[in-house]
Amino acid sequence: MKLILPYKFFCDGSPPAVLLITKLKKQIFMKKGYLILTLGILSFISSFGQITKNNWMVGGNGMISFSNQTGSSASAKGQYITVSPNIGYFFIDKMAGGIRSKYGFSKVTSGPIVAKSSRFNIGPFVRYYFLDKANRVNCFADAAFQFGKSWGNNNAPSENDQNFTISAGPVIYFNSSVGLEFAINYGMDRGKIDDPKVNTLFFTLGFQIHLEKERNN
Repeated sequence: MKLILPYKFFCDGSPPAVLLITKLKKQIFMKKGYLILTLGILSFISSFGQITKNNWMVGGNGMISFSNQTGSSASAKGQYITVSPNIGYFFIDKMAGGIRSKYGFSKVTSGPIVAKSSRFNIGPFVRYYFLDKANRVNCFADAAFQFGKSWGNNNAPSENDQNFTISAGPVIYFNSSVGLEFAINYGMDRGKIDDPKVNTLFFTLGFQIHLEKERNN
């Protein structure tokens, strides 16, 4: 007796129906993957920062630097850390003003002598964004004036100081709320009126979180 099968088996033992279902599953999975990837790219491209009137911004920047001074008579190594948080309010589109503080710590080692000092400053700042809010990458300029106090170890007396800083750089938005910013800064520091000014050029890395004000319907 001859047995006739309703369909032929392929060399791997799988019937055509099974292979067709498997192929369809692969195509559906690939299409879902393409859809998720496309949505992710579109959401990344269309992201922007809330830099319009009546919104808030909260964030800050920081800097870490090291120095190594060598000479015929003595050598010294230095470590410097600065953290500067801020909170601001957009009183018009693309322009914000607020309060910024700064805490700095330094440690200089020269042989057996270790000198540590700390510094705290606070004051107003104003910032302007040059490009439209729909841009994922924007550029800003920033100006701040701060006053504060510095103190150190080894019975070093505390001193009052003031500084003025201008900054500029790009900011990259990951979504409508969070932006990563890079800035080049120029600072002018001064203690007492008769003290010499100290001019500094430095780079900082920071972030800002933009909080959109809830609108009433």
